Amino acid sequence: MAEAAALAKSQRGAMVAAAGFGKTHVIAKAVAEHGGARELILTHTHAGVEAIRKRLAKMNVPAKAFHVDTIAGWALRLATAFPQTSALNTLHPRNNKEYLSIYESARLLIHLKPIREIMHASYSGVYVDEYQDCSLAQHMLVSALLDVLPCRIVGDPLQGIFDFGDNEPIQWKQHVDPLFEVVGGPNTAWRWAKSNPELGEWLRYVRDMLFRGKEISLKGAPVAWVDGSNPKYKLGNQLKACFEMAGDSKSVIAIHQMPNQCQFIASRLKSRYSCVEAIELDELYDYASRIEESHGYDRALAVLDFAGTCMTAVKSKLGTIRQALVEKRMPKVKTHMPQLKALLDICEEDSLAPVIPALYTLIQVPDAHLYRRELLREMERAIGAVLSCDSANLPDAAWLVRNRTRRLGRLLSRCTVGTTLLIKGLEFDHAIVLDADNYNACNLYVALTRGSKSLTIVSKSKCLQPQRPVKR
Repeated sequence: MAEAAALAKSQRGAMVAAAGFGKTHVIAKAVAEHGGARELILTHTHAGVEAIRKRLAKMNVPAKAFHVDTIAGWALRLATAFPQTSALNTLHPRNNKEYLSIYESARLLIHLKPIREIMHASYSGVYVDEYQDCSLAQHMLVSALLDVLPCRIVGDPLQGIFDFGDNEPIQWKQHVDPLFEVVGGPNTAWRWAKSNPELGEWLRYVRDMLFRGKEISLKGAPVAWVDGSNPKYKLGNQLKACFEMAGDSKSVIAIHQMPNQCQFIASRLKSRYSCVEAIELDELYDYASRIEESHGYDRALAVLDFAGTCMTAVKSKLGTIRQALVEKRMPKVKTHMPQLKALLDICEEDSLAPVIPALYTLIQVPDAHLYRRELLREMERAIGAVLSCDSANLPDAAWLVRNRTRRLGRLLSRCTVGTTLLIKGLEFDHAIVLDADNYNACNLYVALTRGSKSLTIVSKSKCLQPQRPVKR
């Protein structure tokens, strides 16, 4: 693969290619066939980390030949290894502001001669995937690495979707072009080459139209269109499309704009789909603190409320029990006795040991559908860490568990609901884009390019006009 060789040989190469054209594969191929002693590979999401690891495993690249991490995770590991020298503000960053300080601490370390020597001894080169999603703080960190090791980046300006909140995203022409040399990227729509080449070529056309700020016509397109024009029937049509696609044995992603929208639709899909969760999982930390700090009826109430966040039916069917817990009295009910007993076990014991059995019992509530599996499993792991004395308290254990997921990646359910932010860089067999009218150009392009075999679009009409043009 000529592109991989060219990227590997460059000292500061920058490669641009469309979604599904094999950017991540080029990195994996460069490491597999042209890598040095140990390559550092950085990306933005733990899902991206998992995708890169899988590609390297398929190529039989030995684990000692690379280290894959998120930029945030790697910067945190470096800064915490030298907390005094890096002037680190926090060992447990939980929001974007705290991570900004982590990037600055790591960048300052890289300028020090001893750290440079460690870098030289640890890695032979650096690759950064999805570079269009770098904030200026992350870009400054990578710029510091340029002075230490060969550094190659790949990206696609049309997939830059992290421009929100405190994130100040890079501008490719302003920040990348002056520092990096252009390396030609792949020009074949590999994601769809065997499974649906017609869709791949149509998405090439879509990319051009989005860059030009033009509307996208779905008439004659190799996609399935679902009418979302009537508010009365839209949700039913969305659910029907998701249920029908779940009948296939392949992977499915249903894409919504906001986390609460994903949770809403997943909760109505009868456990067939599960939500992708953000690493900065506020509900996990909030409930970990609440469970840790409460006892007796209050702790049982906290566990019940947490279960209601992860699954359906618990809030509605156990309302009488919940009210009794609020009033700190024994519930008087004749139904859901296993659940009541499990909650009372929590009341009677100061240890966290009864919490996990209670959560399993709550799943058994009739008609309860678990749609936030990851949130539930992470809480179980956090409780396990406390019980095994790996953590002193539940909030610390929650951070430990989530940081482990950040580093090691996670396995998604076969049928998943997620936002473009959480599933970008991933590939599924089938993609369903919900409310496609409401996406801007970059988010729409990311959503449309996730499915390799089929694409279903729910929209008000067969003409999509992104909300705002591409800035870059």
